[in-house]
Amino acid sequence: MKLIYCTCNVSVIDAFVKRVDELGVDSYQIIEQVLAKSTKGDNRFNTPVWPGFNSSVVMQIADEQKAKTIMSAIREFNQKAFNDNELVIAAMLPMDDFCCD
Repeated sequence: MKLIYCTCNVSVIDAFVKRVDELGVDSYQIIEQVLAKSTKGDNRFNTPVWPGFNSSVVMQIADEQKAKTIMSAIREFNQKAFNDNELVIAAMLPMDDFCCD
């Protein structure tokens, strides 16, 4: 099992969630306002100096091959980014257990 944590600028969250749905991800959560500093793109602290914010998507993926496919799709999504502010930052982590029943 894998947990995929993603963060992106709010300007691309709708397109990103649409892609997640197209990939058949059936378990995810969206955190709407995330303050973030990243190695790529502008900081987003929702202040006058660093305006705006990011959003996060957290996915729970039971099938490891599907998780790899999702990470590959995120890389493809990033190749279409207009600039570094539109990149999705993603991390895939091992997940020992997931209870939703």
